[in-house]
Amino acid sequence: MEFLISTKNGLYKTNEKGEISKVCCDFEIQDAIIDKELYICSPTDGFIINDKKIVEEGCWRLWKYEGKIFALVEGPKIYEKENLVLDLTKYANEMNWYFPHGPPHITDIINFKGKIIATVEEGNLLVGDNITNLRPIKFSNDMHNLLKKGDSLLIACADGIYITKDLETFRKVQKGYFHALEDLGNLIVASALSRTPIYIGDGYNWKNVNIELPKSTFGSTNIAKLDDRRILYSSTSVYEIDILKEIKNQIIKEIPETRRISRL
Repeated sequence: MEFLISTKNGLYKTNEKGEISKVCCDFEIQDAIIDKELYICSPTDGFIINDKKIVEEGCWRLWKYEGKIFALVEGPKIYEKENLVLDLTKYANEMNWYFPHGPPHITDIINFKGKIIATVEEGNLLVGDNITNLRPIKFSNDMHNLLKKGDSLLIACADGIYITKDLETFRKVQKGYFHALEDLGNLIVASALSRTPIYIGDGYNWKNVNIELPKSTFGSTNIAKLDDRRILYSSTSVYEIDILKEIKNQIIKEIPETRRISRL
């Protein structure tokens, strides 16, 4: 299984042998997709396709949906290539959305029960029938990552993990500063800003895995599924972790600070 690792200084690729190579770039990358063309999402250098800069504004997430790739940029705004499909800056100003390092932005987006759901750092949860009519609902937080599990939606936030079934009632199920969520099938894995960052649970009940790892930084979605018991964890090194046996194996000794790890 191959992965892309977006970092503070460039985009990297790993192969099944655990070897790593640099794909491109000498600037901060938050997300990347290779889909015939190379799509780069950078908070410092904008939205880039191959070597062409498409959008100047800082980019924080890419989303492939219905055959199109959308760039989620500061504002928050959403672009499909050069086309602006959504501008939420009015809501950001009216509702006092705030991000300490620039304008607020969308951090994650998924399809849940026929609705499009998106998280804002820092602002209100967005809900819409399609990507062009996302609108804020009451729930607000410093939100980072979404995961759909059965009929529930989990949200990784700066003060913990929340769960909802109806987008009206939200229950905090675990305290901590969480960034990443990953579904392994029988278990859900979460990553927090901590020396022992890995948590496992069923959605409602969580347990900290007793494995010390290099602490990740803010804005890092740094775990990816290998199989039903193993994950990759990437910060300034890359580890393969058996979460049930609580065993870690360093497979890449050094890499620039990770922003996102994703399947190729």
